[in-house]
Amino acid sequence: MTHLVHDRLGSILVPTASAEFDPLNWPKAGAYPLFPYHNRLIGAAFEHEGKRYRVPPHPLLVPDAQHGPAHRRPWHVVSHQSDGIELALDYTADADWPFDFRAVQRFTLAADRLDIELSLTNTGQTSMPGGFGWHPYFAAGFKQAASSDAKKIWPLSAAGIPGGAPPILREDKHFPEEGFTIFLSEWHHATAALNDGARVRLAADPALPHLVVHRMPAYLCMEPVSHVAGVFGFPPELRTAAGLLVLQSGEGRSARLSIEITAAG
Repeated sequence: MTHLVHDRLGSILVPTASAEFDPLNWPKAGAYPLFPYHNRLIGAAFEHEGKRYRVPPHPLLVPDAQHGPAHRRPWHVVSHQSDGIELALDYTADADWPFDFRAVQRFTLAADRLDIELSLTNTGQTSMPGGFGWHPYFAAGFKQAASSDAKKIWPLSAAGIPGGAPPILREDKHFPEEGFTIFLSEWHHATAALNDGARVRLAADPALPHLVVHRMPAYLCMEPVSHVAGVFGFPPELRTAAGLLVLQSGEGRSARLSIEITAAG
């Protein structure tokens, strides 16, 4: 997604300046899907059912990989109406991800709302670990108030992402007016005032129980996700509780999220 604009309240997402860009260096604008994992994959490697897999590191994050390959692949239009569009990606195992899968994004416009459905299906012959989410860049600067009702926050490892220590109770529901990245769980909604006068309320169903919040001067990312960042590096006995899916051949999962838009104030 390159733009999301309200007819009265302006830009909801930071507008993407150009349709041409390096997929490995996504502009800090618009929004993109996170399949089949999100955030950093430490060492660009993981273990699954006793086998170790390696993927290429992200050029700017060597030795780690990041955000999965789905947003760097061409998707096809399944259906297109005046108020919605469905996009799909049929992914064949390659160097960037060693499993086949099908990913789907469904966007539906309603009055002052965008509804999104994400789904991930294992189309291979063996089980596949993974998860999914959505990565928007909301048009909100540091001075714009933002918060979430998330109950838990995850301690960070030396790598700057959760490392397996359990989450702790979160005291302050408001986000700081400074640059940061935090990893939250047990949330129902997140809200933010935007630069052009809109206020957004982001919500998701229980299939997206985790929320990554990343704030910089020009944007605010509030990313609903199915698993905790760094989960591939957790001890095996903790991965399922932290949201990592293991999909058997033919098995799929889906989730819904929504963005409600009102005037700030």
